[in-house]
Amino acid sequence: MVAHAQSAEPVSFENENDISQVKYKGELSELVLELTKNSKTELEKARAIFVWITSNISYDYKLFNKNKRSKHFKCKDKYECDLKLQKWNNKILQRILNKKKAICSGFSDLFKKMCDIAGIEAIVIEGYIKNQPSQIGRMGILDHAWNAVVINNQYYYLDATWAAGYCTKKDNGKLNGFVRKYNGYYWLTPVDKLSRNHFPKDTLKLVNSTYNKKLFKKNPYIEGSKLDKIEIVSPVSGVLNPKVGDTIHFAFQYSDAIKKLQINTNLVRNPKAIKFSDGGYSIDEMALKKQKYVVPKVIDGIYSFDYIVEKPTVRFIEILFDYRLALKYVVKVTP
Repeated sequence: MVAHAQSAEPVSFENENDISQVKYKGELSELVLELTKNSKTELEKARAIFVWITSNISYDYKLFNKNKRSKHFKCKDKYECDLKLQKWNNKILQRILNKKKAICSGFSDLFKKMCDIAGIEAIVIEGYIKNQPSQIGRMGILDHAWNAVVINNQYYYLDATWAAGYCTKKDNGKLNGFVRKYNGYYWLTPVDKLSRNHFPKDTLKLVNSTYNKKLFKKNPYIEGSKLDKIEIVSPVSGVLNPKVGDTIHFAFQYSDAIKKLQINTNLVRNPKAIKFSDGGYSIDEMALKKQKYVVPKVIDGIYSFDYIVEKPTVRFIEILFDYRLALKYVVKVTP
């Protein structure tokens, strides 16, 4: 029976910077050979490929904005369709390597192709993602692809697209730039951690996991930069069904220090005192004086506090760390 790896020994190289600097010279097989020549295990080979892709391939936000549909082929039978699809995929991979740009399907297809050349079993996983506070209680959007490698009958999950960096957006929601910033959270991510914001369309690819769509829908929102630092103790569901007068006990382990902890709801919000941007932040001194704070108990890195549901019209609870949204829950008060 194939098992899912809940965790794995970290794999790193003293020469990861050297690996990221290897140049593609027109032959993918030669590139893979160069990247993996000093690797002693399959996991080290997969890591070398992952490092190279996340260091060299940028997210093609312009292609994403065009929202082109999948390619369809006219063919007589499945064999001819498979040949045409393979030819098309090879053309796409060549374009990615030449331009060093791809969307998520390109990242995941390239990773699989390079693993195939290196003799590593890898699969592409298509599925749902959730990265917005408004997606609590929903499946999110079905438009992403990531990978798993199978080594010694263990599944190891990874997402080269989200590990490579992130995109900035215009006010109209269109992407307008790519920022390369490596995110190690998406390398060998245990399934319970990856399932915070990823869920496969084909649930058979959740190997030996009891996770399901119902649980995925109800995940609380966790802001992306907090994912590798936080472990939620309670409530684990992002959809809360208290009665008026109930006390909701919040508890989470967080690896960093939180100087200021706050709660916002649809009924009571702290005035926005700090405006953040990639270049820094600005402070509204008058709004800063009107802030209300929560004083949590902190024991062994676990922050905890209580919230009493006083009105039936509470719809959500936002938890802010140092004035930034960190967690969000949807509230549906029951009679």
